[in-house]
Amino acid sequence: MSDPLPSLPPSLPPSPSYPDNVVFKFCELAQKHGMDVFRVFDSLNYLENMRLGIDAVGAAGGIIEASICYSGDISDPTRKPYTLDYYLEFARQLVGLGVHVLAVKDMAGLLKPEAATLLVSALRKEFPDVPLHLHTHDSGKEGGREGGRREGE
Repeated sequence: MSDPLPSLPPSLPPSPSYPDNVVFKFCELAQKHGMDVFRVFDSLNYLENMRLGIDAVGAAGGIIEASICYSGDISDPTRKPYTLDYYLEFARQLVGLGVHVLAVKDMAGLLKPEAATLLVSALRKEFPDVPLHLHTHDSGKEGGREGGRREGE
């Protein structure tokens, strides 16, 4: 059976990342020219891929908004590995690095209202002084809507 995913031709290298000094200089110049908030994320929530961006934004004096990319369904406890504990532990690591804002990035529009409420409430409880941004690509349904409500409403 052939590989269903096409491979890169041998002449094309994998997508290169920018050298560290270029990332630091970009953040410095962008901040100097008016960019305040820098969203840093890795689509697989791999912290090591985020460190350079977090460090560069911090060194430039920018506001570091670190995103937690959402996948799965935390309202269903049988769905692994993306559980509420998974997201809280990742948020702890990000806050430990000194980020200024936590974002939940729902890139695929998977965040259901019940899951949004669970996640936002847990993040709010554990990090009451860290601003939280919910970013969803759920354009047709109501995913995430409930997560913006406050307890008791």
